Amino acid sequence: MFFFMQPELKTMRQKHLIGMYFSGPFQLLGVEMPKLWEKYMPRIEEIPGVIAPSVQYGVSDENFEHRMYTEFLAVEVEAFTAIPVGMVGFTLPSTEYAVFTHQGPMSTVPATYQAVFGWLAQNGYAQDTSVLRFERYDERYNPTLHEKERAENAYEIWVPIRKG
Repeated sequence: MFFFMQPELKTMRQKHLIGMYFSGPFQLLGVEMPKLWEKYMPRIEEIPGVIAPSVQYGVSDENFEHRMYTEFLAVEVEAFTAIPVGMVGFTLPSTEYAVFTHQGPMSTVPATYQAVFGWLAQNGYAQDTSVLRFERYDERYNPTLHEKERAENAYEIWVPIRKG
């Protein structure tokens, strides 16, 4: 069972992020993303100017034509003063998002995403694919700290939107 909240519509200011990534076919995400979290989390302390070390961003760049996905794990920084070896820096532009909260076990995430995209369609919105979608993790859920199937797990899903 999962808990679906009505989204908030928010205009996000530009964010500078630094982190690590995995690129590959969708089928490998379930295997490779836990490995990436394990590699990434101990290295956060190497990143200068981190705004909130306990807030992680999982940014998705999906190439539907080639069925390839790049998933970034990153923290927000004040500026790109230095990017550690093996990491990348990028900027998310200011834009409007529909912000949803997934609450519940991680096995129910696919149902949450179905509800998210259903809500967008029913309310006259579409995902703006010119901007990256992301998930925002904080103390409510971190895959390296919390059991995947905890009922208390919660994180935000930020979907860039345009009128459909």
